[in-house]
Amino acid sequence: MRFSVNTRELNEAVSVVTKAMPSNATLPILEGIYMYAANDTLFIKCTDLSLQIETEIPAIIDDEGSAVLPGKLFSDLVKKFSGDTIDFESDGNTMNIRSRRVKSSIQIQNADEYPEMMRVDDEFSADIPQNKLKSMIKQVIFSVSNDETKAILNGVCLEFDSDNTLVMVALDGFRIAMRKEKINNCTGKKSVVIPKRAMQEIAAVLSSDDSEVKLIFSSTHIKIDFGGTKVISRLLDGEYVNYKGILPKNFATRVLINCEELKNSTERALLMAREAKSNRIKLMFANNTLTITANSEKGNINDEIEVQLVGKDLEIAFNATYIQDVMRVLDDECVYLNMNNAVTPCVIVPVEGEAFYYMILPVRLFTGA
Repeated sequence: MRFSVNTRELNEAVSVVTKAMPSNATLPILEGIYMYAANDTLFIKCTDLSLQIETEIPAIIDDEGSAVLPGKLFSDLVKKFSGDTIDFESDGNTMNIRSRRVKSSIQIQNADEYPEMMRVDDEFSADIPQNKLKSMIKQVIFSVSNDETKAILNGVCLEFDSDNTLVMVALDGFRIAMRKEKINNCTGKKSVVIPKRAMQEIAAVLSSDDSEVKLIFSSTHIKIDFGGTKVISRLLDGEYVNYKGILPKNFATRVLINCEELKNSTERALLMAREAKSNRIKLMFANNTLTITANSEKGNINDEIEVQLVGKDLEIAFNATYIQDVMRVLDDECVYLNMNNAVTPCVIVPVEGEAFYYMILPVRLFTGA
């Protein structure tokens, strides 16, 4: 095996695939980077057998072949090479590496022993712009549950409809985050749940332009084809929670509020609430004003925001971080807060359209909070 590649292209490829490399694998070979050189191309991949990322870069190949290099050592080493190109040549169980005046040798493993993830047959597919998919993931993933006893909630639910609509949902028992977008070339109706880690790594690979990627599904896996890069992940088994049955439909209080003002005000109140070993803040809606308060043994805060209030005055308390999580990911100038009373959820929706829907459960309202 003997080949040469561009240093920058190799570093970019390694940084992409190592997102799927486990740090403490039951199979030691999985802590390596698989390389296969053939047809003027170097193919590179990593997997933990639940998630696999593979990519390819141009290469000048003198002898075709494959090998598995120690992942962390190799990825750290190639970052330090300053030459424009890197030359590789295998010699038995050793890979000799050279770039300008730097020479190194690394022990390698037999590529035939590297496990393969299941082939993803095209049973269902849809196309979506990369920036749209990236935005959807960012705006729901914070609501994924970390409770391992409810494994199905440890992922993001994707619901495809034959009218070219995608709904993305995450919930953790205290809140629901939902995004809705139009997509292209959807081949039918399907619901799947993708693990949180896979969604995080998919978002990291996605670009911020509107070029489309294809989502391909089998009964057990998803493959996202970026052209030169492919991400494959297992799907979570089981039926997702029937969240639609718990979404409120009618409200006694509706508030139009500026997102930036709400974010800044809750940030200030949260500083005080944390001093009380709590993230609880109280919101009081009256006379087109929202007053946010928080108390601790070290002091208190009272912050007012001008709003447009329709319906009943209301006092309600929330975990401030749940409001913060929503406000941080929205690009809208204003949103509606829809509520009924102090013990039922608050629903955050856009001023126009149905692009997002966030539901947050309140916390107990104590006197003097």
